Amino acid sequence: MPLEKEVLDAARFDAAQRELLEITWRMLHAIDTGDAETYAALSSQELSCFEDVCAYRIDGLEFHLDLIRLMGRSPERAPIRFDMLSPRVQIYGDCGIVTYTRLQTFEQDGVPYWKSYNETRVFVKRDGAWKMVHFHRSPTP
Repeated sequence: MPLEKEVLDAARFDAAQRELLEITWRMLHAIDTGDAETYAALSSQELSCFEDVCAYRIDGLEFHLDLIRLMGRSPERAPIRFDMLSPRVQIYGDCGIVTYTRLQTFEQDGVPYWKSYNETRVFVKRDGAWKMVHFHRSPTP
């Protein structure tokens, strides 16, 4: 389920904003499919984050790669789809910030259910490539 061209066109994103949205979409897809290699390639080794799995900042990429690998071993627990709602991309020189609400659709016993999170992903452009250096994820009420 690639990022829809119509969504990008309707929002009037420029080329750099589109690039960051595509990278973000690839990261989310990598998380859901257990593709730790792609996630690592798009992230900085110095990644930091705040998320709902713990009450303090997590530093370093390995924590996330371990979780992503676990997701890959349990595909039945992965969402059947995800959507990026109301994306916004802000670029300031070599720093990019992507914010959106992530809607995940799951299925259990043939019945769909949803989870949603407000997410912020911060990217820095190094040697011509965007790398995620920080993210923040909070469950929506």
